[in-house]
Amino acid sequence: MKQIPKGSGGDRKSQEIKKDTAVHFDNAPKHQVVKELGFSEKQGRDNVNVIQRLFKPKEKRDFTQRDPEGWRDILGPLTSSGVNVTPTAALGVPAALRAVSLLSGAVASLPLKVYRKTDEGREPATENQVYKLLHTAPNPLQTPFTFKELIMNQLLLSGNFYAYIDWQGGKPAALWPLDPAAVTVDQDKVTGAITYRVNTSKGQQVLPPREVLHILGMTLDGIKGVSPITLARESLGGAIAELKHGQSFFKNGAAVGGVLQHPGHLGSEAAETLRSSWRDKYSGPDNAGKVAVLEEGMTFQPVALSNKDSQWLESRQVSVLDIARIFGVPPALIGHLEKASYSSQEAQNLEFLTHSLRPWLTRIEQAINRSLITHSSLYCEFTTGDLLRTDLKSRFDAYRIALAAGFMSVNEIRNLENLPAVDGGDKLYRPLNMGELGKEEPISGEGN
Repeated sequence: MKQIPKGSGGDRKSQEIKKDTAVHFDNAPKHQVVKELGFSEKQGRDNVNVIQRLFKPKEKRDFTQRDPEGWRDILGPLTSSGVNVTPTAALGVPAALRAVSLLSGAVASLPLKVYRKTDEGREPATENQVYKLLHTAPNPLQTPFTFKELIMNQLLLSGNFYAYIDWQGGKPAALWPLDPAAVTVDQDKVTGAITYRVNTSKGQQVLPPREVLHILGMTLDGIKGVSPITLARESLGGAIAELKHGQSFFKNGAAVGGVLQHPGHLGSEAAETLRSSWRDKYSGPDNAGKVAVLEEGMTFQPVALSNKDSQWLESRQVSVLDIARIFGVPPALIGHLEKASYSSQEAQNLEFLTHSLRPWLTRIEQAINRSLITHSSLYCEFTTGDLLRTDLKSRFDAYRIALAAGFMSVNEIRNLENLPAVDGGDKLYRPLNMGELGKEEPISGEGN
C-alpha cells in the first residue's frame, strides 16, 4: 500500500484522521471550521480539498462471511442465554450503565496535570504543551472532562483507547480519539514492531506507534486490551435475558402461560382462532386483571413458573452483584444497598480509589508518559485528593495535627480549602517538646 508522507498537522494523513473525529462540524460553515481547526487564511486556501473531505459522509463497511470479526463487533457473541452481548446491549442493564458511568465520571472529574521534578520536590509544568492538552483542551472539539470520560468509556466497553497524536514542531498539538472498531493492531512476527491500521473514509492509514496514544485495559498478550464485557459476556447475557423476561411478563399482562383445554376436538383453524381471541382479550398490560369467561367446558391449566416461584427478583439482585464484581466497584455505589453501611464515608472513598480507580489511573498515566512526554524530568499524574475529603470536623482535626507536627503550613492548608494565602502563612511550626535527635537545644535564659 502506498504510504502517505509525513509532515505537519496540515498534511493529508493528519486531516483525514481529523475528518473522522470532527463530527460536530458537519453543519458548520467551512470558513468557521478553518478557524476552529487553527488554520490561517492562507492555510485555509491550501487545504480546501481537506475541508471538502471533512464534510463527506463516513465510510460504509460491508461485511461478508469472510469477515466474521466485523459482524461480531456489530452483533456481539451469542451467549448461552440466547442473547447477543454488545456494548450497547450491556449498557441497557441499569447496573452495568451505572458501573460504567461511575468509573468514567470519577476519572474524568480528577485533574490530570504534568509536573516537573525539582530539588525541592516538584512543581506544575503549566507552560508545557502536554499540560495544556490535558488540562485545557485536547483538541478543538472536546473538553478535558469529555476526553477523559471517553477514555474510560472505551476502555470499559472495548478494552482499548486510541488517539491520533498530531505532532507539530516536535510537540503534540492535538489528540484526536479514534474509533476502537476501526483500529487494528499489527505486530511484525520477526522484529516485533507494532503498527496501527486505521480505517478512514479514504481507505486504510498505517500509523507508527509514535503517532498513536494507545491505552490498554486488561490484556492477555500485552498488545491489545480485552473488554470486561467480552470476558464476562455470559453473566451479562444472563442479566439481559432477565430484563427481557420481565418485559415479556408484563407485556403479557403479568400472567403466566398456560394451556386452554377443550373437551372436544378442535381443528387447526378453530384452535388458531381460539388462541388469537384469547391473546387479544387477555394478554398485554391493558388487559391485566380482566376476568376470563370459559365456554363449552373449557379449562385453563397454568404450565409456567411465576416470577416468585422462579425467584426472578432474587436472580436480578445476584446479577447486580456480578456486575459490581465484573467492573470492580463497591456494590453500594451502583445501588445495591442490602448490606451497605455509611458509618465511614472516608473508608468507602478510600476503598473505591484504591481498588477501583487506581489501576485505571495508573494505566492512563503510564501510557501518556510513554507516548507524549519526551523529557525525563516531566511526568503526568492524577490529583486524587478530592476523593479523600471527609466531613468538616475530621478534616479540620487532620489539619490541626499536620500544623502542630510541622509538616504543613497555614497557607498549604488554606490552599486545600480553596482559600487565599495570608502573610506569614508559609512558616512551619513544631512542638516545643520536640527537637532533632542527638542535638541539644539551647535553653532560653540559661546562664543568667
